[in-house]
Amino acid sequence: MDQHIIDLLDFLHDPKIEVRAIALHNIVAFTDKTSPHYPLLVNRAQTLVPDLKALCREDPITAHDAIRSLINLSSDQNVCKELNDEKFIKHLTLLITVSKSILADLACMLLSNLTKYEPICTGILDATAKPMEGLSSSFRLIDHLVDAFVKGVDKAYNPEAEFHFLASVFANLTSLPKGRFAFIDKAKYDNLSPLNKLVCFTEHQNIIRRGGVISTIKYVLMSSKTSPLRRYDIKHYWIPRVSTFCRLSCCRSVDLRSLIWTYVYLRTLLLDAYYIHRLTSFQFKDMEAFPEEIQLLPDDKKREPDPLLRAMLCESLLLLTTTREGRDDLRAKKVYAVIQRMHLSEEDERVQDVCERIVQMLKRDEDEENEKIVEMDEEDDLKMEEIA
Repeated sequence: MDQHIIDLLDFLHDPKIEVRAIALHNIVAFTDKTSPHYPLLVNRAQTLVPDLKALCREDPITAHDAIRSLINLSSDQNVCKELNDEKFIKHLTLLITVSKSILADLACMLLSNLTKYEPICTGILDATAKPMEGLSSSFRLIDHLVDAFVKGVDKAYNPEAEFHFLASVFANLTSLPKGRFAFIDKAKYDNLSPLNKLVCFTEHQNIIRRGGVISTIKYVLMSSKTSPLRRYDIKHYWIPRVSTFCRLSCCRSVDLRSLIWTYVYLRTLLLDAYYIHRLTSFQFKDMEAFPEEIQLLPDDKKREPDPLLRAMLCESLLLLTTTREGRDDLRAKKVYAVIQRMHLSEEDERVQDVCERIVQMLKRDEDEENEKIVEMDEEDDLKMEEIA
C-alpha cells in the first residue's frame, strides 16, 4: 500500500490539473494523523509540501483539499518548517482577509496550527499588508487579522466565514513577548490596541472564539522581565487604580483602558449574577467595593460554562497576584470574596486548585516595609511560567 501512495504522490505535480486534483482527492484521507500512512507522508514533507502549497492556488475545490491536507499534516514540526514560506503565508492570509473567500475558515484553521511554530509567529508579527477597503487601513498584517476577526463575527464581513480559529492564532502570537507588545500597542490607524477589540468576545457563544481570546488575555497578563507591561512602566496593580481616570473622555491611554477592561471581564465571568447578589446581600452592606460592572450584572448573567476556560480565567487572576500592589488592589476590590464564593460552588478540581492558590496569595503575610513597587524575583518568574 505504501508504494501505491508513493506512486500517487508523483501525480500531484502532473501537468494536467484534472490529474492533480484526482490524486490529491485520494491522498487527503491518508493525511489524517490517525492514518497508518501518516508517518510516510510526513517523512516526505520536503517533496510533498511544495506540491500542496502550489495546489492551494488552484480552483477552490482543489485548494480546499490541499488546505485540508496541510491542516492534518501541520501537527508535525517538520511540516511546519517546510511551510515557513513568506509567499505562502501571505497567500494564506489573503484567503482569510478577502471578503468573498470561501476558504477563509479553512485558512484560519491552518494558520492556527502554523502559529504553534515560533518562526512563523515572528514572521506574522513582522509582516506588512496593503490597506484593504472594507476591512482595515492599517499597514500591519496583524491588524488585518484582528479586524477580520472582529468584523467577521456572525458572518458580517464574509458570508462564508466566521473566523473563530483566528482566536487561537492570537493566543499563539501572544505566547511570545513580541506578540504581547503587539497586542497592547495602540495601532496608528485607529488608536486602538488589538486587545481592546478582543475582550468583548470572552462571552461569545462559540467556545473556540471565546477560549482563544481568554487564552490571549492570560498571556498578555503575564508579568515577567520581558513583559510588555514593563515597556509602559505599568504593572498589574495599575489596572484598577486608573479606572476612573480612563473613563474620562480626555483620556488618550487606550492601552490602559484595554487592560482595565481585561481585569473587569476576568472577574465578571467567574460568577453567576445569582451568586454575586447573594454575596453582596449576605456579606457586604457597602456595594461600592465591587466594580460597577459586577454590581450591575443582569439577572440572566451566567459564568463561564467550560471548566478549562474557568481555570484560565482564574489563572489570569493568579497572575495579577504576583506583585504586592497587585494583591493589595485585588483585596480592595473584594476579589477574595468572589473567589471564595466561586470555590464553594465549583466542582472541577483544577479550578478549585487555582482558587485555593489565589486565596493563599491574597491571605499571605506581607512585608510592611515594601509599600511601593515590589519587583518579582527569579522564583516569582518561575511561578509565572508554571501558571502559563
